[in-house]
Amino acid sequence: MGASETDDLPNPELDPNPEMADEDWASYRGDAGHARFIPDGYEFDGDLEAAWTVDHDGSVAVADDTVYTTTADGVVALDAADGSLVWENTDVDAGDPAVAGEMVYLNGGDIVAIDREDGSVRWESDLDPGERTSSHTVAYDGVFVVVDGTLYALEADDGSVRWQRDTAVVESRNGDEQESEFTPGPAAMNGVVYAETQYGVLAFDPATGETIWQTWHWTGGDALYATETAVLADLPGEELPFYDAQTGSGLGLVGPYSTGTLGNESVLSAGDYGYGSTSIHGDEYDWELDVTYTYGQAVISGETVYVYFWADAHNYGDRDYDQKLVALDKRDGSEKWTLSKDDAPVGHIRAISGETIYVDHDGELVALREETDADEDGADEDGANGDDEQDDGTEDGDADESDDSDSDDDGRGDADDDGSSGDENTSDNESSNDGGADDESSTDDSADDGSRNESGSSDDGNAGSDDDGSLEDDGDAGSDGENTGTADETENETTDGGDGDDGEDGDDGADDGVPGFTTGTGLVSGALGLEWLRRRVDADEPAE
Repeated sequence: MGASETDDLPNPELDPNPEMADEDWASYRGDAGHARFIPDGYEFDGDLEAAWTVDHDGSVAVADDTVYTTTADGVVALDAADGSLVWENTDVDAGDPAVAGEMVYLNGGDIVAIDREDGSVRWESDLDPGERTSSHTVAYDGVFVVVDGTLYALEADDGSVRWQRDTAVVESRNGDEQESEFTPGPAAMNGVVYAETQYGVLAFDPATGETIWQTWHWTGGDALYATETAVLADLPGEELPFYDAQTGSGLGLVGPYSTGTLGNESVLSAGDYGYGSTSIHGDEYDWELDVTYTYGQAVISGETVYVYFWADAHNYGDRDYDQKLVALDKRDGSEKWTLSKDDAPVGHIRAISGETIYVDHDGELVALREETDADEDGADEDGANGDDEQDDGTEDGDADESDDSDSDDDGRGDADDDGSSGDENTSDNESSNDGGADDESSTDDSADDGSRNESGSSDDGNAGSDDDGSLEDDGDAGSDGENTGTADETENETTDGGDGDDGEDGDDGADDGVPGFTTGTGLVSGALGLEWLRRRVDADEPAE
């Protein structure tokens, strides 16, 4: 993308990574916009079972039937079909995988690019991070990241610096100018890169670093989330502004806490006294659930909101959603189905890709899929077919076993998801700082999520964090309320910021408002072993 194309920006037709257009979750928070949003995602019926389970310690990316994530030992690639190990790199200490082209890009303070085929290191940046590195985004043949307040654009093929912006000057409605460094968590969409300073959000040409538009609003948040229609500034503890993705005009406020989930039609938010949706335009998607002290970092997929809820000590209201994976209609919040942790190995959502929901259950990555016709046939024939019966029993047993493991720990601190710890805190760096709490901060479950990470604030912060976290999962919400995203993404986010969700504070100042405002090796197999999978495949083949 050259400077001559500047006049065409922003434009929803300009895909950040065209080669990944058919992938639902090629980056640790879904795509380069970090919004945890899949426009045409698969609709699950709620009859889910564990297909496979492995130990893991971070956010997740899925591309070409391969799952990329991190463990306590390093970075791994797994076969999406059965969870078997494709390769492992124990020399890389980084998280928040983002797949583009032939490489996987991770954040460990410096950016590390590894080969998708064998996990070998292709290049590592030399940015010499000091205090903190935000979550990164890979788009338009570049890698964009904030290190110690400076926004860098790196060439995706070799890590060289394409351009950098040490500070940005934002002009208020009254003509006042404020200069400041960049805050964590850039995002990319619509042909531009979105970045944030203490005084506003800016859109940059990814090729030249030229400013396309800028807003005036006291922000200084932990991450940005972008879709074709809107950009959300994640600012824990405050009402959050969201802007038109093409023009930068203010569209409204949502809050007081964000879950780091943004669609083309709505923004999801959570607080101590409710969980709901705010329409980006009009009021068609406005709804609120009667729940108290209940948090979770969602994924908007197709017509459904999928979210793993956990309650911080209390769970009052009309709906009991503590430690449950819930599917809600995105238009009105009505319940489609729920799946309790007592009945299946559910947890904070790390990714949704194709017909699989990847969740963090007690420190393990679990691939949840609907029962297949083959499974049902096998069950019917169990009486007659001893082998089939044995296989089913094994499967069920494993799932139960996984389930039984500490219900409290559901999340580990993912970055991508919600934990307070930092899972996705900021970026899904879960581990260290994603910005968010990626994971567990307050409660085991909460750690799980690390919301911010997945983008959250924590994540951003440290780079290497784990996940998804943005709320990388969600982060601690605990008291913060979702801090949101802290834990989840904390793992990564938090570090990954931990993805935690939490983020920093946000400060006020927001009075000024925004113009237009009217918010194998190293792997321990989980409960389900691969053996029964092989047996089941063998048993099913004849029928096919």
